[in-house]
Amino acid sequence: MSRRRFYVPRDSIHDGVAALPPSQAHHLRNVLRLGAGDIVEIFDGEGSGYVGSVEIRGSRVRIRDLEKIPFEKARIALTLAVALIKSSKFEWILEKATELGIEEIIPLTTRFSEIRIADSRIDSRLERWNRIVQEASRQCGRFSAPQVHKPLSFQESLRVQGLSTGAKLLFYEKAEAYWKPEPIHFTERIVLCVGPEGGWDPEEIKQATEAGYQIFSLGPFVLRAETAAIAAVSIVQHQIHLLDAENADLR
Repeated sequence: MSRRRFYVPRDSIHDGVAALPPSQAHHLRNVLRLGAGDIVEIFDGEGSGYVGSVEIRGSRVRIRDLEKIPFEKARIALTLAVALIKSSKFEWILEKATELGIEEIIPLTTRFSEIRIADSRIDSRLERWNRIVQEASRQCGRFSAPQVHKPLSFQESLRVQGLSTGAKLLFYEKAEAYWKPEPIHFTERIVLCVGPEGGWDPEEIKQATEAGYQIFSLGPFVLRAETAAIAAVSIVQHQIHLLDAENADLR
């Protein structure tokens, strides 16, 4: 049986001891019914994981005698810039993209987006989105959780300095070419851009091309937005793993 895993913010880990947040402490004690001395794993959502033993003092739960778990960071960072869609479907994208190894998620508003989030609700929505990716990271064994950004307009996203390097792929249902991996695609970062249910406006495709995006199709069928997002991530991630395996065979 694999060890139980818990999320602990980095600033709650000091000198080989981690203090579990109240929600995680409740889950450990009252749901999983773990006790003092049990061995568990924790991760900080920023790339570090540890194994240690449970200590219970009243309502507080700490993990002591922490030993760092070694892991190999992904060679290529994937960013998913994806149009906002219905809340339940967008949250499904967050969960599955986390499981597939996405490093950053940028919610977009586009011309044909039907979803707009009021400024007064953005902070609460971000808090919920971060809980979703943290929980998905815990479940799938990641040590880091994706960084979820505040929503940007598509035009704003084209001007983000951090996205100016690496390969940029936009998936468009009317594109003639399917994505075929080439060495140029395998840089330190790949940005994947996926539109809303209503598709992309031709002017947005023009703007993306001028900003350095390569435009590709995901196949002959019309996909739902959430399907397209996860298909794009899966296809690119699969090709990265194949390339890594080929390089390993050559070493």
